[in-house]
Amino acid sequence: MAEEANQPNAGEIQPDVQAPTSASTTALDELRTRRKEYLKYQNETQAAALKGRASFLADVVTWEEPVALSDGVGLTYRVYAKSHEVSQALKGLRENGSSDEVTNLGITGSFIYIHGGGWRVGNLDSEDLTCRRLCHTLNLVVFSINYRKVPEHPYPIPITDAKAGVLAVNERYISKLTGLPVIICGSSSGGHIAGLITQAAVEGSLNIRLDRTALRGPVTVHPDHVPTRFKKSYNSYDTNDSRGEYQGMASNMRNGVFGMASIPQEIIETGQAFPLWGEFKGHPRTYIEVSDDDVLLDDGLCYAKALEEAGVEVKVKIRKVCWPAYSQDCGIYLGFYNVEYHRETMWANLRTIVCL
Repeated sequence: MAEEANQPNAGEIQPDVQAPTSASTTALDELRTRRKEYLKYQNETQAAALKGRASFLADVVTWEEPVALSDGVGLTYRVYAKSHEVSQALKGLRENGSSDEVTNLGITGSFIYIHGGGWRVGNLDSEDLTCRRLCHTLNLVVFSINYRKVPEHPYPIPITDAKAGVLAVNERYISKLTGLPVIICGSSSGGHIAGLITQAAVEGSLNIRLDRTALRGPVTVHPDHVPTRFKKSYNSYDTNDSRGEYQGMASNMRNGVFGMASIPQEIIETGQAFPLWGEFKGHPRTYIEVSDDDVLLDDGLCYAKALEEAGVEVKVKIRKVCWPAYSQDCGIYLGFYNVEYHRETMWANLRTIVCL
């Protein structure tokens, strides 16, 4: 793995703070056990991948940089560069280097990636292979954004953390690469955060240029608080709850995911909490990928409809397999669900995002 030396230790500066939580002790203990199991699984599968069929991705250069938060807690984001030459050109930007040194190396865009995990699990390693593949295959500079997790850090901390990370990479890199498109992408709960960040950028409350948005199985609304105009169209929590391998996902989402997120009731039907309650005019071109047997199917489809009605150019892909909370490369699964992703189609779709 082509990691550069002398970088911050994310484990040291991102402690799991034992803050008060509304979750029961049993549920919280179970979640922390799952996190440990998840981390162990991530490390093992990634190591195997980078030594096996995905060994070509080991040459991607990565490093982490700190994000200072207002409450004094430190986070890091991770940068992915296709080669050592690209990494040196990127680092030169921090010292007033020329953006031409980056673009002349064939870089096609700046790609901001926000991982999923129900706001409860995941870290910079969760979708590392996805980020490596994006960087290597599509010649992108990829910035993977981290955020603290619920329930120890309830709403809006995951969102404000991610916004701080986005502003940091924008200040240090993206704003200096003026000739390249800027794409933000998120999967599942990461899609929720990416949607909110896009809306903040459009409204002007977040100072960053976004040219395209890509959402993979995004959470865009609470299933019990759907805008009136979409209620007749929003059925996938009922129709898909007993389909395929993911039976019972509706109750898991309502009680586990949304329950631990602790989003205040007074804002749950506003754009502060969910993208589907936001404003849609002026959004960048958007790609939305959903699965036909996922309870989140209508989250994506209703959001696409809202954007289209506002005059936004939208491309929707409906897959025939559910893939929540995992990453892929050469069929390697990186989450809780034992599903194989059809990688050829996925990369064709990501090329579509870059070329939108």
